[in-house]
Amino acid sequence: MMKSERILTAIITVCGLFLLIYASNFEAPISYDPVGPKAFPILLMGLITASAAYLTIRPAIMFEPVELGWTKRLIVKLVLCVVALTLYALVFEWLGFIVATLLMTIAVGKLFHGKTIPVLVTGLVLSMSTYYMFDRFLDVPLPLGFFG
Repeated sequence: MMKSERILTAIITVCGLFLLIYASNFEAPISYDPVGPKAFPILLMGLITASAAYLTIRPAIMFEPVELGWTKRLIVKLVLCVVALTLYALVFEWLGFIVATLLMTIAVGKLFHGKTIPVLVTGLVLSMSTYYMFDRFLDVPLPLGFFG
């Protein structure tokens, strides 16, 4: 495993530990579930932290090293992904989940040279199906933006 991969997974492990501690101290004013609202963040952060810790300390002989080649083009793509994710977070409530997720999917799909029609179809299916899943099955209200 490359040194940069180990550094990244170590950073994710440390961040995951902090978020796990934060999630374990979370107290909701209203609890409508017997398990409570903090079970999901604890489970999720525990999984992410454990996975990142494993990737940080696993023996390098188990896997073939993959050289990403930190080119200027790759770094620009990574920066644009971070910008797209930041914009997604900023417009999430204003535009609503469906529109913001659709735009995010299109931006990332086109960034990695996806064809326009498949990217649009994937964005529509992803945004509407995940909204439906959160709304109907998980009973998690998501913002509708200017639709609501």
